[in-house]
Amino acid sequence: MSNLQKTRAIVLSKLNFGDTSKIVTLYTEDYGKETCIIKGGRSAKSKIGGIIDVMNHIEVVFYKKENREMQLISQSDLISHYPHIKENLDSLKYAASVLELLYSLTIANEVNKKLYKGSVKILDMMNDSSDNPQLLFVKYFLFFLDELGYSLKEYNCKKCSKDFSESEVIYYNHERGFLCPDCGKNEIVNYEFSKELFNLLICLSAKQNQCTYSFENLKKLILFFEKFLKYHVPEFKGLKSIYTL
Repeated sequence: MSNLQKTRAIVLSKLNFGDTSKIVTLYTEDYGKETCIIKGGRSAKSKIGGIIDVMNHIEVVFYKKENREMQLISQSDLISHYPHIKENLDSLKYAASVLELLYSLTIANEVNKKLYKGSVKILDMMNDSSDNPQLLFVKYFLFFLDELGYSLKEYNCKKCSKDFSESEVIYYNHERGFLCPDCGKNEIVNYEFSKELFNLLICLSAKQNQCTYSFENLKKLILFFEKFLKYHVPEFKGLKSIYTL
């Protein structure tokens, strides 16, 4: 039996199906990631098909049936289509990377309201604020890792417990974590942090507003987060949006 449900959602992807329909993937507030079908959604007369576009924030009504792979959408209203993001290539590629993380690494029907709200918040900020979209995305990536259960907040040497205040270089090993130069010299080094880069990571993790950064160091952090995820989630092959848009 199908139940009519209403929820808010971010549109992650869409593709054509059959002669007239569309299949869309939504990250919803109340049901997690859902795959849905819009019957007749490709018609120029379809109001729903026009509203449910990639990256739009919507309110959607659908017939939810447990154990059915695709839910049937019956109605949708637009909350935001993020016009300023779509006008700026830098904002667009980082916003698209937010969608890519949600699409690739969340589990269908696993509800996480905090992740939903955080994702909407970062898209709102990319659309409305003058903050650097690359910096906003790095902050979001840290938040996303925490929500997936892969916290990076233990910032001392995992072998000897020494802090890194006197270290000019800090090593990272996927199995052990962060290591000081003495402990890291006999370990496999999967990533190497300069003191400046490591301090930026700590500052961002502490959610401080005034972090000193360079575009190059933000790029290095994104690369580190990608490698970190590839190790812990082998099916993750890295972000495409940052490098192709």
